[in-house]
Amino acid sequence: MNNGNQETLPTPSVISARAPRLAALPDELSRLKHELLQAEVRLAKARATVTGAEIDIKVLNARLRAFAK
Repeated sequence: MNNGNQETLPTPSVISARAPRLAALPDELSRLKHELLQAEVRLAKARATVTGAEIDIKVLNARLRAFAK
């Protein structure tokens, strides 16, 4: 009796088509890790810029209030 729960096994041509991709995985993984690291560095720099700008604004606001008194 067929209840629709049949699994199909990959054919040899599908398995051999995947082999080159599996061989390229270490290079792809290294490239992705490198890109992720670069993105994290860019994010850290952007956060530092934002923090610096926030400090500048606080200092300038304090100087403006002191000058206005």
